[in-house]
Amino acid sequence: MRKVASVNVLNHKIKIIYEEMEDWGECFMDDKLIKLNKKCLKDPEQHWWTLVHEVTHMIFEMTGLAFMEINDEEAYVRCVENLVIPWVLGNSHLREK
Repeated sequence: MRKVASVNVLNHKIKIIYEEMEDWGECFMDDKLIKLNKKCLKDPEQHWWTLVHEVTHMIFEMTGLAFMEINDEEAYVRCVENLVIPWVLGNSHLREK
């Protein structure tokens, strides 16, 4: 499995680094950084879905959804529908099979 150095999220270059860590991944919006667990590199599916998960966090944070005081399910659905799913489909070349 090859490492991904960066991805484009909402027209922002997001750096990807790999570290030994307890969690599978972590997102740092202010630093435009996603950390992935080195263990992901052993399993292409785990790598892909961890990257998708962390990009989803990045999108939620960049759009402000992560900071809502009340839960508005429709806002989350619209974000996923209009931003997350297009990102996943547009970046499927990063997914190794």
